Amino acid sequence: MSEFQPLTEAHLESLELKMMDLENTVQQLNEVILRQYKDIERLQLQQEELMNRMAGSSAGEASPSAADEIPPHY
Repeated sequence: MSEFQPLTEAHLESLELKMMDLENTVQQLNEVILRQYKDIERLQLQQEELMNRMAGSSAGEASPSAADEIPPHY
């Protein structure tokens, strides 16, 4: 069987540095995920608003607004 060898100071310090780096990476990834989640929510609200506008404009096609009409000089 293999013999247990205690960690040296250098090994322990190396592991601690790797752990700190991993914790930093996880924090950065978490911030990215939160930012993307907020962007997705914002885009979903915009999409819903646009869909409602389109549904409203298709229902009102019988009477176009003055802004939609082509000026007489065209």
